Amino acid sequence: MDRHPIRSELLIEAERQHCAPNYQPIPVVIERALDCHVWDVDGKRYLDMMGAYSAVSHGHLHPRIVAAAQRQLGRVAVTSRAYHGDTLGPFLEKLCALAGFEQALPMNTGAEAVETAIKAARRWGHQVRGLPDGTAEILVARQNFHGRTTTVISASSEPSYRAGFGPFTPGFRWFDFGDMASVRAATTASTCAVLVEPIQGEAGVVLPPPGFFAALRAWCDANRILLVMDEVQSGLGRTGRWFAFEHEGIRPDALILGKALGGGLLPVSAFLADRKLMQVFSPGSHGSTFGGNALAAAVAHEGLCVMEDEQLVARSAALGTHLLARLRSVQAKWPTLVRAVRGRGLWVGVELDPARASARAVVERMAQAGVLSKETHETVIRFAPPLTITRALIDEGVDRFAEVLAALPGVGAPRSAVAAQATPAVAPPRPRLLMSAPEHFEVSYAINPWMEPDRWRPDDATLRRQARAGWDALRATYESLGAVVETMPPVAGLPDMVFTANAAVVIDRQVLLARFRHPERQGEETHGRALFAQLRARGLVDRLHTMPEGVRFEGNGDVVVDNTRGICWMGYGPRSDLRASTTLQAVARRPVWTLELVDPAFYHLDTCLSLLSGGELLAVKRAFSPAGWAQLQAIAGPQLIEMPEEDALQLAANAVCIGRDLVMGHCSPALRARLEQRGYRARVVPLDAFRRSGGSARCLTLELGT
Repeated sequence: MDRHPIRSELLIEAERQHCAPNYQPIPVVIERALDCHVWDVDGKRYLDMMGAYSAVSHGHLHPRIVAAAQRQLGRVAVTSRAYHGDTLGPFLEKLCALAGFEQALPMNTGAEAVETAIKAARRWGHQVRGLPDGTAEILVARQNFHGRTTTVISASSEPSYRAGFGPFTPGFRWFDFGDMASVRAATTASTCAVLVEPIQGEAGVVLPPPGFFAALRAWCDANRILLVMDEVQSGLGRTGRWFAFEHEGIRPDALILGKALGGGLLPVSAFLADRKLMQVFSPGSHGSTFGGNALAAAVAHEGLCVMEDEQLVARSAALGTHLLARLRSVQAKWPTLVRAVRGRGLWVGVELDPARASARAVVERMAQAGVLSKETHETVIRFAPPLTITRALIDEGVDRFAEVLAALPGVGAPRSAVAAQATPAVAPPRPRLLMSAPEHFEVSYAINPWMEPDRWRPDDATLRRQARAGWDALRATYESLGAVVETMPPVAGLPDMVFTANAAVVIDRQVLLARFRHPERQGEETHGRALFAQLRARGLVDRLHTMPEGVRFEGNGDVVVDNTRGICWMGYGPRSDLRASTTLQAVARRPVWTLELVDPAFYHLDTCLSLLSGGELLAVKRAFSPAGWAQLQAIAGPQLIEMPEEDALQLAANAVCIGRDLVMGHCSPALRARLEQRGYRARVVPLDAFRRSGGSARCLTLELGT
């Protein structure tokens, strides 16, 4: 490798001489790090696609977390749990609130937290289930990794982890990951718990088959068995959810966290459960001198706050889809070399054919190319970068990985794109839209900068005719593109009911109803609820949800459902409250990325952000804070299309995309050229009358699904 011939070798040799040979590091000598990059002793920069096995999810040396550590180091670091402190309580309160458990037991390493879970499960089996002391058994999956202590490797099925370390701790029985028949076969009358990873990381980022964890949860409930999830690697945003179990729609009885919990600075871990399980512990029954120390608690607390404030969970979801797509494109080029690409969020394993390439050799070549990763089991290369990574850096890392594969001896030329074989044409799903006719539309009050009642009144009759003609043309355009249009009956005295986008948001047949900020529109809420109740009766939606009292939320007007990235974008400030994102996330069952709207002219997200079918985002830069615009750039990269000022002021971003057609109220020649360059057709409908009220095509349309 390209290393300094003296300094690097001396440092590596010093480790070889004085450090036990229990690791085989990649021969890179790291001297410093920042965010997603590290530098070696010779000044060479590397992109970190490894993230210290998820311990550096916040990026290296996150300034807020470092500052929190420095503040605490000036006060007190370690006193032991013999005394109370002023940092542990707030940290655990925050952690329990995020995870949805009542209590937590703080430890240091992930293996310690796993040991804590084992002790809790066994004592629960004895004290609560009534199993004779010393007979409780725990089911564990084959190919698991829960740590390297003597008890934990007793639960391992990996020969290299166990060789020569016996005798082993009894009380474990194995099942095949993802196989409920195997779980049932392993269960005995003494089974007190199942200890399992939601995704098997060291095994090669192995995902469970669909429905496995739902069935396992039901099995545990039926047999009075605890379900304990080890999320030391998968937890805290790594998979695009706070916790990987959320993908499965279940809740475990206990949760094990570590790695990222230390904010990339310290070893911090925790075992979480409700009081009914935690009550098995009593003073002196378990402990750790350093567990929950003041410094660790301060650092971990700030790390959780950073993860919330910087929306790292949503970032992992959005960029994880891109990482998976890019790596699958590499697999498509070398399908005989790359056997599989699997993962969730920013955690992906690329499995190579060992007969064609050594994973170790590939990661060493990647390091030479300036990208750090790590192999597991000689066949899988892991990609788990800091969650602060950008789309551009992902592209850089994957490009270099592809270059390394292309240069491998005997790998051959990449497979070129093959013309798709003739297959019967499959019609795209027909979108179902909701509109409300402008029978009573007028500008009779002002609740945004576009609304000027005094300018409407002199041309009232003309503008009403224009509004009706534009609305009819919009509906006809939708129907010509294959959409099915449902209608909401207009109501006299509620002129803005025509803007149906604000009535609710519909995501996967779940309806989250609006709570309007302005009294002028609050009368629409009753009619919206009645309409969606009718749609539910017709089988078009499944369930109606409401915001908590006092939380303002204006439906699809402030939400863009981004199925390409697996998230929802939500605007807040002028109309919707930031705290509405909590309910939206619960209903949508996907992360919500919030964007503050800072320009009064763009009072709803749909006035300044439009999602195209290929994943592009058409956006008005001035509508967002500099930080918000930077976030859009980091996530969308070249898929972010900045709206020209001329079009922005005509509400051109308030558009509806159906296939490759973008239905909009205005499109300048410059914008049309940009869209056509990307394969889109602009369908312009005359909607000037509605623009006087601050709306255009998307405001007039609520997407119900397909």
